Amino acid sequence: MRNFAFAAGIFVLCAAPALAAGPKGDPDWPCHQAKVSDFPLASVWDGPPLEAQSAAWREDSAIAALEAIMAQRRAPLADVQAGVAKLAGASDGKPKVLQAFAAAFDDLVRQRAEILAGLERYGHKSHEIADQIRAENETAHQEKTPGAGPDEAALQKLQWDLRIFEERRRTANYVCEAPQAIEARIGEIVKIVRAAL
Repeated sequence: MRNFAFAAGIFVLCAAPALAAGPKGDPDWPCHQAKVSDFPLASVWDGPPLEAQSAAWREDSAIAALEAIMAQRRAPLADVQAGVAKLAGASDGKPKVLQAFAAAFDDLVRQRAEILAGLERYGHKSHEIADQIRAENETAHQEKTPGAGPDEAALQKLQWDLRIFEERRRTANYVCEAPQAIEARIGEIVKIVRAAL
């Protein structure tokens, strides 16, 4: 256990700065992917103007239902396509499809912004945990008396904290993909909407 804790401690001492080394100017960004704060509608939409700020769509159950499917990231795109086709086939459906898309875009961009903010909080906390582990590593390997060896209790705490740190890092790797997954979903929805119009 001593060897594991020592080796893992050295890993954190060396790797922690790199784990949180995001783009210059944002030390709290924990992802390897570049941070893109904004995702404007113009980056994916060149079709008819959208009423992106209107909340009137909530009063129409058909629009609200389609928006919910579009904005639910786990909803299959086949369901989005079916919903768009059904609404677009109605006599006044195409403007409603546009309203649903505008509302879903706002919703998805909001979800993306919340994930980015969470990742920044995670990155900041990771700095704090890495500093704590460095301090614990030094404490664990200080001999209280000559020849006594490292402090076993401190080594066990260090080992536990290293496991937590590693689990957090794995979770972050997964969450780091979420903003791009949202962008990809928006791109697919745009294709579906354009095809329906």
